[in-house]
Amino acid sequence: LKAGVEPRSISKPIQPLKAMRVSVSTVALIAGKSQGPLESPNLTGYDPKILLCSHNGTVQGWCADWLDCIKAKSAPDGMTKVMQAWKPADCKEFCGVYPVTTTLLQTRAEPTACLNKCSGFQTNLADCVGTILFEPGKLSAMQSKKSAAAVDPICTQKNTACLPDLTDKYQQCVLSASRKKLQKKDHGHDEEACKTVKSDYEDCKSCPALSAAGGSKYTAFVGGCIDQLNAYWQATHPNAKEAKIPGAAGCQVH
Repeated sequence: LKAGVEPRSISKPIQPLKAMRVSVSTVALIAGKSQGPLESPNLTGYDPKILLCSHNGTVQGWCADWLDCIKAKSAPDGMTKVMQAWKPADCKEFCGVYPVTTTLLQTRAEPTACLNKCSGFQTNLADCVGTILFEPGKLSAMQSKKSAAAVDPICTQKNTACLPDLTDKYQQCVLSASRKKLQKKDHGHDEEACKTVKSDYEDCKSCPALSAAGGSKYTAFVGGCIDQLNAYWQATHPNAKEAKIPGAAGCQVH
């Protein structure tokens, strides 16, 4: 196997990586340090390998190699050729329609539903990888468009309370206050703490961290792509034995 994160056993598979909050500007600086003076300039503004392949501070070898293969075989057309470069197994094989290659595939029920899910998974993974590799503009558009000059200073000051979890804290306070009022019991409701939370929430409403445009779409897109790619790596791993699903005929993760 190529360098990567190896599972101890199939009963303890790797956990899907969580979505990463990585600013494009920060990644560009990291990527720029490793680029040689004679190499073609990286015009994407970020390193796809850092976005998709990082695990515990290290770029996974299998993932980096797979991205290199996809990028090379998709050239010069780019995103439209990602699926062709990858060549994942036919969904009929994956869903046990034909040919049936493993014990797991023999137990597949409702092949129509399976075929739809399989096709959707392959399309989504090819699209998200293609976007990150070849369509940096689309990825950048998912980030907040709010300029730094337009952001209220309270949003970025040291020890600011304007963090993504503030919305959850506010909702919890509203819920606990309602329970206290209706059931005449406090249910752990902390009146003073919730006053602070409500005040902070009002002050921070306009901050990117609390808004839908504050990077949540970007984070969900990149994180979802990471989860799908790692799930595919795990499902096609040779150690899966009878539970293994068919791999690809083109660029392979194993």
